Amino acid sequence: MIEFWKSNVITKNLSNPFNAVFLSHKQPSISISVIIMASMLLFVLSCGKADKSVSEAEDIVTILEFESKSNFRLDMKDLEYYCDDLTVAIKKKDWKKIRKHAMRLNKILPIVLTGRKKEELPEDFVTFDSEYQLSTLKLVEAAEAGEMDQLNIEYEKVKLACDNCHIKYKED
Repeated sequence: MIEFWKSNVITKNLSNPFNAVFLSHKQPSISISVIIMASMLLFVLSCGKADKSVSEAEDIVTILEFESKSNFRLDMKDLEYYCDDLTVAIKKKDWKKIRKHAMRLNKILPIVLTGRKKEELPEDFVTFDSEYQLSTLKLVEAAEAGEMDQLNIEYEKVKLACDNCHIKYKED
C-alpha cells in the first residue's frame, strides 16, 4: 500500500512539473510584486537614453535645475519628516506606523519633485533617485513582513541613497 502511494504521488508531481517547482519555491506575493515594481522602475528610468558620441558628451547636464526650487525644498523637507517619523516608529517597534511611514517614503519620487524631465537632469541624480526608489521598495517589503533586521538594513540603504545625493546636490 505504501509503495502504491509513493508511486502515485511521484506520478502526480511529474505530470505537472510547474506544480512541483512552485510548491518547492513559494514566495510571499509582496516579494514578487517588489521584484516586478523594481524591474518596471529600472525599465522606465532607462527608457529614452541614447548612446552619446564623444562630441555630445560635453553637453551632459551636471547642474540640478528645478521647476520650482522652493517647492522642491518643501517636498524634500516632507521627506525628511517622514524619515524622522520612521526612525521614531522603528525605535518604538510600532509596526503600524513603520508600514505607514515606509509607504510614504516610497511614494515620493525625487525626480518628479524637480518638475523636470529625466533627460534634463544630471545622470547621477537619476541614479541616486533609482537607488532611493529601489531601497524604499525593499523597505516597504521588510515592513510588511515584520522583519526588523531586514528593515534596519533597508532603512540604512535609504539613508545612504539620500546622503549620497545630498553630498553632491544639497545647498546649505
